[in-house]
Amino acid sequence: MKRLSEQRMRPIRDEVYDLIRQAIISGQYRPGDKLPEEELAEELGVSRTPVREALRKLEVENFVQHFSHRGVVVSQVNTAEILDLYEVRTHLECMLIRKAA
Repeated sequence: MKRLSEQRMRPIRDEVYDLIRQAIISGQYRPGDKLPEEELAEELGVSRTPVREALRKLEVENFVQHFSHRGVVVSQVNTAEILDLYEVRTHLECMLIRKAA
């Protein structure tokens, strides 16, 4: 993962959130991988506070899960949820095509 740029306009926590989220989406961090705050902070060149805030936001969005005594772990992919999302997307796209025509 790359480090934060020195010339940023957004809050550090948002930059950290984007970098960790992108690393999860791209497969750099796989389901079940631990995400230790200290290691992420060191890797990104920031304090633990923005990392902690980013991980909380990722937890709300179900990208990661926080377990007592285990820390933060990348969430497992739920196949049923993915299939449901594809079904909803298919219905929305069909509706939009009908309206556009």
